[in-house]
Amino acid sequence: MPLTAHLRRHVPELVRLAVPATASRLGLLAMSFVDTVMVGRYATAELAWLSLANRSVIMFLLIFSIGLLMGVLVMTSTAYGGGDRRAAGRVWRRSVPYAAAIGLVMASLTALAPWLMDLLAADDVIAAQSARIVLILGFGLPAHLIFFCSTAFLEGIRRPYVPMLILLAANALNVLLDYALIFGRLGAPELGAEGSAWTTTAVRWSIAALAVSYIWFAPSMQRFGVRLPHGQRWRSWSRQRAIGYASAISIGTEVGAFAGLAVIAERLGALQLAGQEIVFNVLGVPFMLAVGIGAATAVRVAIAHGRGDPAETAAAGWIGFGTAALVLGVGAGVIALFPETIFALHSNDPELAAIAIPAIAFVAFVTIFDGEQATITMGLRGLGETWWPTAIQAVAYLGLMLPLSWYLAIGLDRGLIGLLEATLTASAFSVGAQSLRFWWLSRRSP
Repeated sequence: MPLTAHLRRHVPELVRLAVPATASRLGLLAMSFVDTVMVGRYATAELAWLSLANRSVIMFLLIFSIGLLMGVLVMTSTAYGGGDRRAAGRVWRRSVPYAAAIGLVMASLTALAPWLMDLLAADDVIAAQSARIVLILGFGLPAHLIFFCSTAFLEGIRRPYVPMLILLAANALNVLLDYALIFGRLGAPELGAEGSAWTTTAVRWSIAALAVSYIWFAPSMQRFGVRLPHGQRWRSWSRQRAIGYASAISIGTEVGAFAGLAVIAERLGALQLAGQEIVFNVLGVPFMLAVGIGAATAVRVAIAHGRGDPAETAAAGWIGFGTAALVLGVGAGVIALFPETIFALHSNDPELAAIAIPAIAFVAFVTIFDGEQATITMGLRGLGETWWPTAIQAVAYLGLMLPLSWYLAIGLDRGLIGLLEATLTASAFSVGAQSLRFWWLSRRSP
């Protein structure tokens, strides 16, 4: 099929899936963005506490757990592409208890936060305050995973607008509760960074309840048999869990490496740690755009793969990759043009500005490669790939980024810019290696 025909076939459907999927991920990011902005406005020191809690512990536990559930999207999309709606519904029924159990395990691990923060942080005050925030955020982990599981199911059956609408409402609630609990307004206690953590936990339980309620009660969902017992043995859906295990190790490797960046930044001082939170908050916006496009790409790849159409499978992957490149290019341009304005949203601390503004400008260089590695990874997951993406991410982020970060940031005294230079190097390697893998699989398809 000519390229123009592939574009006419895939681009409208990719956009239809990617817009709400991206909006959903931006909705999640917006809550974190608002938390960072409001806590930064409250006090730079408390932003440092929130940064260490989130970057070194909570994000690792959360993203590792989401990796374990990545098979939900792939298996739902594959079943839906094959025309078996009941099989798609069974994926959700068996996965919700699985998600809740994983969440409870991860929440219990946050009890180790006081010991872990003493180990990671050189400053006793940062360690103690960050540990309290970790414990509060831990209560919301099971809810977030249930919501992710439900979102993956809805995206897999082409209902991505539902989680998007839920997150629109959630963001309004998040702003209100942050305003009340961080600053002590509307009759609430003034809790600073801890108030932001309690807000996040409350919002996570709210969105989980809304998503599950929609799937359970909506008439359009009943054709998927979502109220019926899935009736499957543990071993019968091992393929879904295998995709999850590989994804969890792959994503966990990357996020664990980024947690290591937070530890390195803490060694540079509270200002550098607060600056890192702002910089990666900015980097997260285009990254989530890429993840949304990647999720839509994974759905399109998995559906074409489920139909047994190699040419369409390859076209779905490369068109998603190219679309992400265009979007990320625009995002990089905006960041490069307005670093001072972006910083002003987060803080008015002049000492922090001297560190953060040059780093925000450098983020423009990191944006495209960081986002594209997420998109091509999702494309490979849509093919059911397990361990190749995992190995590539391990080499990129553990083998390259962490040692290079320490050398550049501390050894060469490049500070926050050094952390970003190491991130750029690792992401570029990941994009190149995973693109070659996708090309090879496409080339070998019969």
